[in-house]
Amino acid sequence: MTYCVDANATSTMRDEIMKHLLCLVSVLFSLALLPAVVFATPAEEAKFFYEEASGPTDKELSSEVKIVRAAYKMSLFRLGGTSMDASEKQYVFNELLTYGLQGDIHALAMASVLPHVDPEFSEGIDVSPIEPWLIRHLGEAEGHWLLGVFYLHWLSGFPPLSHAPVYMNAPDHFRKSALAGNRKSMLFTSGHVPKGDDFTPPPGQELKHPMPDYIAKGEREKWYWTVRAAELGDAWANAFVGNKYAHVQPGWPVEETSRMVLYYWDRAARLGYYKAGSWLSLICEDGINTDHGTHIASDIDCKKSFFYMALRARYFTGGEYSKDKNKSEAGAAAEFHAQKFLKGIPKINFTPCMTKSQYEAALKESKIAYDEFKARQAEEKAAQQALYDKAREALPELRAELEAVGAKIAEAP
Repeated sequence: MTYCVDANATSTMRDEIMKHLLCLVSVLFSLALLPAVVFATPAEEAKFFYEEASGPTDKELSSEVKIVRAAYKMSLFRLGGTSMDASEKQYVFNELLTYGLQGDIHALAMASVLPHVDPEFSEGIDVSPIEPWLIRHLGEAEGHWLLGVFYLHWLSGFPPLSHAPVYMNAPDHFRKSALAGNRKSMLFTSGHVPKGDDFTPPPGQELKHPMPDYIAKGEREKWYWTVRAAELGDAWANAFVGNKYAHVQPGWPVEETSRMVLYYWDRAARLGYYKAGSWLSLICEDGINTDHGTHIASDIDCKKSFFYMALRARYFTGGEYSKDKNKSEAGAAAEFHAQKFLKGIPKINFTPCMTKSQYEAALKESKIAYDEFKARQAEEKAAQQALYDKAREALPELRAELEAVGAKIAEAP
């Protein structure tokens, strides 16, 4: 098939191609506008929710807990496919319990949960006092959350044990934690509630921005917990709520949904969810986005677009903004866009849309936003550490309770 194109059309086509190439840079910079939907195995689902419930990372776990995990995990893949026998499991469990009573709160949580998943570990050892002790001294919000996350990942995702106790007990712990106000438990809770509109928020926990009927109808409680987590400062929850508003359905008010997308994704970006900053940088540069079934309208604001890119770059480099691609690809990409905004690109009629003073202001604001994010992180971590330290003072009480039910506890070396 042959096409005839005149000179003016050829020039216009060349400009359009160049424009689309520049757009491609933006798309590659953000990787993808929205998260993909995949079908997960139960173990993958458990790991996903563990991460979204802010479960402790490997760096936060003691070497004793990691050794116990590794010893059990490796035993599942021995030559010949044999797993640990009962005596080995009980040795591992005793080690776990010993270190827990020396102050390892994570070890205590694992010791409390493990017998429900594999009773051979604790055969002959009654550890039932641990769960109420954790809840009593960490509080309903933290205690139930900690038990929930150990059900979810360490014992469901790796290694792949029976899931029945996980799906019976984890939702119960997370719901109690959520009712006590722990945002980390609310996302999991939102996925394990009945459908319908017969739901009333707990007293004192009403929402500032409840989901409108055109979204929440029929799933009132699900969206209550998701939005509640977002309002309490959960980064992923803010991204998730914004994502729902972004997928506009027929009859939805685009002006209102767009405003809420920008509100929630801005919060997500400032709370550490860097992908939200990538999405917002595209929207603020173009003024509209309809990728992946979304419809988001916004004022074009190049300074704000650069702010989100600079903030994203800082998340990857410990707060530094580096233009050097060898040090920071995200920083180099942000600077590329900044120069485009500052100088324009005459060949495609892209006029400058940001001044030097706006550039410097956006950089300063991105540093302030990053510092505020780190300060919140440090404050929350310090509060959790203080809570755990206070609980450790009551460990003699737990030891006495375990001994009262016949548990023999060895001293740690």
